[in-house]
Amino acid sequence: MSVSGSKIVNLEDLKASHDSLSGRIDKLISDNMLFDGTQGKYRAAMKWWFLSHGVNVTTPAGLTALCNQWYELTRTEWNGWVEFSQPDGSAVSTGTKGGDNAGLVCVPSTNDEANQDDYAGHPLFAVVDCNYTVDATTMEPIITAIEGVTDNFERANPEKYVGVMQQAGWHWYDEKANIYIHGYSAEQQTGHDYCEPLPEAVRTSDNAMRPWVVHSKYMNHTESGKMTSYSGAIPTAYNISHNAEHTLAAATGTGYSGSSVIDYAFVQLMAFIKYGRMTLDGVLQGCINYNYQYFAQAAENGVKRVLLKPTEAANLIVGSSVIVGNYNGSSKDRGTGANYSITGQGGALVAAIESVNIDGTAYAAVYVDTTDTFNTAANGDNAEGTTIISTFHWINGSCDHILGPDGSPATPGNGRYAARLQGIEYMVGGYEVMSDVILKLYQDGENYYYEPYLVDRTANQATSITENYKASGLKSLQPETEKWEYIKKLAFAKGIFFGTNTTGGSSSTYTRDAFYKNAAVTGVREWLAFGALFSGSGNGGLSCLIGNLSLGPASWFFLARLSPNGNRGEWAA
Repeated sequence: MSVSGSKIVNLEDLKASHDSLSGRIDKLISDNMLFDGTQGKYRAAMKWWFLSHGVNVTTPAGLTALCNQWYELTRTEWNGWVEFSQPDGSAVSTGTKGGDNAGLVCVPSTNDEANQDDYAGHPLFAVVDCNYTVDATTMEPIITAIEGVTDNFERANPEKYVGVMQQAGWHWYDEKANIYIHGYSAEQQTGHDYCEPLPEAVRTSDNAMRPWVVHSKYMNHTESGKMTSYSGAIPTAYNISHNAEHTLAAATGTGYSGSSVIDYAFVQLMAFIKYGRMTLDGVLQGCINYNYQYFAQAAENGVKRVLLKPTEAANLIVGSSVIVGNYNGSSKDRGTGANYSITGQGGALVAAIESVNIDGTAYAAVYVDTTDTFNTAANGDNAEGTTIISTFHWINGSCDHILGPDGSPATPGNGRYAARLQGIEYMVGGYEVMSDVILKLYQDGENYYYEPYLVDRTANQATSITENYKASGLKSLQPETEKWEYIKKLAFAKGIFFGTNTTGGSSSTYTRDAFYKNAAVTGVREWLAFGALFSGSGNGGLSCLIGNLSLGPASWFFLARLSPNGNRGEWAA
């Protein structure tokens, strides 16, 4: 029988045909026939495979299951490493790549230039943006959308958490007489001092390895008392601390965490492997050299701009954020309310900078994107009541247009821009406060030490070290006087890196990053990572740590990140 000249299709035959096609696609994927080492080809193959498996008609649970299948299917042999000299042997900050990592090149990209990244299309390193949630029962991340694959991905919706997903790998580590080695592989390796999956890949339910990991892409912008991860918002500051993050994360939902030291360690590990360096100073610096504060040079009413000296405005970047207020005559600290009295603590973006001439005087007009107009005052530099404009944290999504997984909008090595590594934005102008680690300061004999204590359940995160916290075993000696000490070596244990050797380093040797320490005291401290817009290199960088503040203090340069990785299992080899 026929209808309009066509045969009636048997549904079972159609299903069998579909299953056969899916099977053939699976075979092509597993045989690496659809990858050529580029990010574009990887994402095209990913989209084709997910569509062939009905991705747009499935549930979040179904999409998450497809992610499990995809990352198992695409697991390809890769085992590479980087060797660093022990501190007693050499002070150089660069290492030597080995194994499958040998000869691979990674150069940060910008908005205008896609530079070489030999990792971008490899299944172990290829990244894709997604929306995620955390299941309140299993405490596992659930993938709800994938950019370029599903039709429901959203980047700029505060109700949708944006993450970066990639295949989970194995981190291995060896200590030798003259060198120490960090390795990363697609499969478990034997014969090493340590070899375990990334901690965030170990499920809490069965301690098994999930084949993928997801990390929040953006810094937190608090909305209605809840944490977020979305593009288009200036990160929330002023009220962020270790303890405050617990409150914010709990309000966000069961299973969510503030900034996780495990997520931080992931960024560090990827930097070591991809760049073969202990430091990214001068390579992918992040925002540590963008500290400017200028006074209005002429007064205006009902405007959205501040008139500056042209030489001053030349230091400001269109698209960066600022706070604007009326100076109180004594303190230019951004934490002083007068200095943000016009924009508020949330800040505003620099919308444009243009040259203007008023009554024969040349000025630079810095336009800001405030909702309301405002009046400016010009009583003279450093005079009470004069309008002041100060640089602030880069807006979430400032790295969205970079033409590669790693980079900055422009000149990645100069310290003026936010950075992105493996798709994750970081170092946007403020230190990131860790939520699931507490630094214990204690006395042992005549000496005083630092030691991190970690907790692997969000429900057990506390404002003191309870029985649920586990000692890392990593210890760092307190100095005789409170000060910055440069980190000579980052030791590794319990999934984290910590500066245990901090005597005799400098801003041009070893890690080139410093650890700010108290002297001869006991108590607990919060962990502030990376750096702030005023830090400069050394006091801000990939491994920098401020460790002199208790768990409650907040500041304008303290930031947070929503994490789906506060609940982790314990790998059993």
